[in-house]
Amino acid sequence: MQRFMFKLILCLVLFLIPNVAFAKQTDAIAKTQTIITEIVEKSYPELKKAKINVRIFESNANYFQSQFSLTRFLTCQKLRYNLYVNPEVFNKNAPDAAIRAIIAHELAHVLYYSERNRFELIGLVSLIDKSFTAKFERRADLEAIARGYGEGLIKYRLWLYQNIPAKNLDEKKRNYFSPEEIEKMLEILKQKPQMIDVWRKKVPRNLGEISDKP
Repeated sequence: MQRFMFKLILCLVLFLIPNVAFAKQTDAIAKTQTIITEIVEKSYPELKKAKINVRIFESNANYFQSQFSLTRFLTCQKLRYNLYVNPEVFNKNAPDAAIRAIIAHELAHVLYYSERNRFELIGLVSLIDKSFTAKFERRADLEAIARGYGEGLIKYRLWLYQNIPAKNLDEKKRNYFSPEEIEKMLEILKQKPQMIDVWRKKVPRNLGEISDKP
């Protein structure tokens, strides 16, 4: 009888584990899709007609990613876009404002893709270069900051630094604005909001390059 009960419990556990994981993935997709809809409505009117699908991915160092559909790109169809979410961002209790801000960052990438032709998008192969990647990601940060998500990005980076392996920390600080850099930009923008356009033209690479001088 005990052996039978043990086998029964084991079967139940093996049955429930994948279903629990599936439920978490489904919940993460639903939450992310809701936030995307709200942010597009409020902050990215240019993307109201864009088709943005939410997909799941796994990583211990990344929680959101975005890209255009490569299949539709190669077959010359109207582009659709994929925004990938790592369910762990919800399981690890990232602040709501932080999640919204990083999704605003990813939507800045989607906006970039949507505004360029296929020849220009081919140029993204340059992302294999570290300096190009840093400029590309920091420009998306600037777009999110320009649309009101600077404080949320600070919260996201503070949370992120505590939820990635130490070996990835330098890369994150190189490719994205740190909390200190964003705080300095927000202070400058209070007095000189026009500086956001200056930084868009010449993306700051570090704290020392963030100036209130055109």
